[in-house]
Amino acid sequence: MKKVKYAKCHFVAFSKRDHVSKDALLIDVSSYSEEPYCQFSPFYVHNDIPIPKKPGEYSDTVEGIWQGLKVIRKKIAPRYFRGPGKKRGGKPEGHKYGGKLLSIVEARYKIYKISYDWVLENKIEQVIYRDILDNAKKGIPQYFHDMENNGDINNPSSPLAHASLLVQYINILIKKELRKEC
Repeated sequence: MKKVKYAKCHFVAFSKRDHVSKDALLIDVSSYSEEPYCQFSPFYVHNDIPIPKKPGEYSDTVEGIWQGLKVIRKKIAPRYFRGPGKKRGGKPEGHKYGGKLLSIVEARYKIYKISYDWVLENKIEQVIYRDILDNAKKGIPQYFHDMENNGDINNPSSPLAHASLLVQYINILIKKELRKEC
């Protein structure tokens, strides 16, 4: 039996998307993309997303969680948990996590990534992943981008590109597919 080698998926910064090889698939996963890929946006209304460290409370979007737990002028803004995701103005002091105030990098790991991964696991239609995995199995390079350039969760100097987290998640799915076929 021939061993299948899957092509890994890649994150590409928004500013570098025009430099991707023409034989690769360039997939926009921002809120401006078409269905079904806009479902990967943190602004997409999925409903009933658990809010970390707030048992029994839910948000409609990942962005709503991120903005709603942001502490500005000593307050969070739970109204952001409802409706489409939107940005919140003001200088953040951190993010509320239970009784703690987290730095941006800590909050990215404990709030944003946890919430986004939960959505990827529980809210995205499996057929979308199937198409991506089939392309990977065919050896087709796939590059994912959103509207941001920062793919490093540990770099607090600019907003994080959720496409980088998506690529990590998809590459884990690819590894699982490979193990199933061995």
